[in-house]
Amino acid sequence: MIVYHCCSHKKLCKYIKSGGILPPVRAWENIEQAERMSISTGRRLILRLKFPDNAKKLDGHFNQARVMGTIVPLESI
Repeated sequence: MIVYHCCSHKKLCKYIKSGGILPPVRAWENIEQAERMSISTGRRLILRLKFPDNAKKLDGHFNQARVMGTIVPLESI
């Protein structure tokens, strides 16, 4: 499944240095919710990631958020 993760430029640099996003990795199922989160938190970057279809849903968050308990490698930016 394709999901969208909000982050700042500073966080993206950390992700690149470490080779991936360390858990817990939270992301949105649709771009509209990711854009809403980006505006409300000031995290201006939205990354498009691949999660397995059975990734755990987070409670609340309009039933649109997912979380992974493993590192998500950055394959291309």
